[in-house]
Order: sequence, then structure tokens, then C-alpha cells
Amino acid sequence: MGVAEDLAHGRKLLPWFAGFLQSLYAEGLSKKTFAQYRDHLWSLGGTIIRQVSLDEEYQDDPLEKLRESVADDGILPDHYDQMTQAELNSFERMCRRFEKYLGENRSDKTA
Repeated sequence: MGVAEDLAHGRKLLPWFAGFLQSLYAEGLSKKTFAQYRDHLWSLGGTIIRQVSLDEEYQDDPLEKLRESVADDGILPDHYDQMTQAELNSFERMCRRFEKYLGENRSDKTA
């Protein structure tokens, strides 16, 4: 458990995060909505890395962990108890869209 392993695992998630953000940008979302989704992605990534680190699941497939994390409206992000209901609903919408994106883009982006 540690910073080097966390960074390595996080880097494996980046291609999917970047692709998702690019697809959202291409849709022409408003700046406010795009910023909300970007911020929710940041929170999702941090939550995934925290779970991987705590459970020492560094050998697990990052894509599978990501798919599990966005399924069924997503996992609760860290500090979810400090979010408003509207923010939680927005986070869940982002997770549903990300899950759809992952299903439509099944190619393995890890190298």
C-alpha cells in the first residue's frame, strides 16, 4: 500500500477518463455541466484509488474496477455525506453516462 502503487493504478484509469471527457466535450455540453462531470470524475477516481489502496487490490484489472464503480448509479464518492441531494443525483447521472460510454467503447486502452 502506498503512493507509488496508487499512482500506477490511477494512470491505468486515465485513458478511460480522458476518452469519456472528450466524448462529453464533443456532445457540446454546457460549460457548467461539463465542469460538474469533470469534478465528479475526479471524485470517482479518488474513491477508486482509496478503495484499491485500502484493500491492496493493485493486481485487479483497472477497467473491471472502473466498471464496477460506475454500475448501478455508481459507488458513493468519498465525502458523499457533505454533498447535497442535487450533487448526488448529478454524480449518479455521470456514473450512468460513464457506464454507457464504457459499454460502447469496449476496446482495451491500457498498454
